[in-house]
Amino acid sequence: MKVQFSSLAYLQNWRTRFVYFLLMPIISLSLLILINAQYTNSLQWPVAVATIVLSGGTLAMTSIAQLFVMDRNLKIDLEMVVNRPLSLHYWGTKVATAMLAGLVLIGINLVLLSVFRAPYLLIIRALTMSPIIVVSGTIVGFFSAIAAWQNNNPYFYLNIVSALATIVAGTLILIDHYPLWLRIISLFFPFSQTIKYVVVGSGKLYIDLGIDAIWLLLGIVLYRVQCHTVLKRHHQIW
Repeated sequence: MKVQFSSLAYLQNWRTRFVYFLLMPIISLSLLILINAQYTNSLQWPVAVATIVLSGGTLAMTSIAQLFVMDRNLKIDLEMVVNRPLSLHYWGTKVATAMLAGLVLIGINLVLLSVFRAPYLLIIRALTMSPIIVVSGTIVGFFSAIAAWQNNNPYFYLNIVSALATIVAGTLILIDHYPLWLRIISLFFPFSQTIKYVVVGSGKLYIDLGIDAIWLLLGIVLYRVQCHTVLKRHHQIW
């Protein structure tokens, strides 16, 4: 895992660590709180905490994609396809690294919010949901990276999902209050019920877990298809 951590661009020095683990989550949190305050005229702790939880999920999403793209740039992916396409060690270390990064981000920022007296029960719910959100982020990141394997832009699908994450998760407004068409779109992503549980203490988590399973299954099928495509183009490998 040490090799995996060294491959993540945001862990190269203390400045990038500060930006990814503190500055970016706080900026996202602040923007959503300000937007919410225009309508409520008060600080909404659920919005703040939910934003931090989602940030952990999106960091896990970005991390696993970055790790695969690094291997792609170094041609390690081609060697992997030929020699060990189903290696549990290869993918296991990437998954563990991505999830740990997401959990660390959530932990650091929840401690910070606790210092500012965020409600205790809200923090507990956020900690409870943290493993689920980073698993969801890792699965979606895996799918996005594999979908763009043969694409000139390896982050094409990841950028789309990342841009939609805050909306489809319902961090600012729960998806229950969305128009029907937007609720339907949100249900294609495994975030909304986890965030709802963080905010109000109840949510149909089995929906997000089921969506996770679908994304994972589609990702595995797509991975096999992409491996077959790479093997057919054997002239690319060496």
